[in-house]
Amino acid sequence: MRLIFSGLERAIKIEPGFAAVLQIENQALFSRIVLSLMKGNNEDSLEPYTLWDRDEKVCFQNQSIFISDPLNLPWDNKSLIGEVIKKMERELLEDEIIRTEIESTERLLMTNLMKLGVGLQSQYEFSLEWDFKRYLKMLGFGIGIQIDRPYLDNLISFVSLALDAGCNKILTFVNLKTFLTKSELERFYEYIFFSKIRVLLLENKVDESYYKYEQKNTVDQHFPEL
Repeated sequence: MRLIFSGLERAIKIEPGFAAVLQIENQALFSRIVLSLMKGNNEDSLEPYTLWDRDEKVCFQNQSIFISDPLNLPWDNKSLIGEVIKKMERELLEDEIIRTEIESTERLLMTNLMKLGVGLQSQYEFSLEWDFKRYLKMLGFGIGIQIDRPYLDNLISFVSLALDAGCNKILTFVNLKTFLTKSELERFYEYIFFSKIRVLLLENKVDESYYKYEQKNTVDQHFPEL
């Protein structure tokens, strides 16, 4: 994919397995670009831009998961969790042994629940049939979050969630580097590389360090590329 701002000479390449970094030292320009991408108005944004997938112009908002606060990762993202559940449903249909065990457990559960109504005068029944997705929702199915773990571990867990969901969207982070040491960033980039996930980092501080799996773009207030 290519992200093109109207005042930037070269396109920002966002390729699977590499972190595309757009670092903007000027605060005013940085805020305009972040707001423009967050709202997803493309050409009608404060800083007009277009996103291209090969020769097709696409909507950034539909092609990105925007994470403005990296400390609050969107664990409950409906599109990601929904795709994971769909994947589990497909595997359930393909695995007859597990499916039979779950269905037997469900029948036993309903039988035991009905025993609780033995002393009731009227007749009762369950109006809903077995539904795998509803059952997972009832049990509060979701990613296991451990707040006391190092931030990098949780960050990689979130990327793993996107990977499990078969996510082809761009994971867009604002000032992610603020929360990672250089060695942690290198580990994160390695995981991105082997996972083939698309990542875009929006940073308001210039980092001159070299990283193997990073494609760096630096702009100033007037938008000439440095």
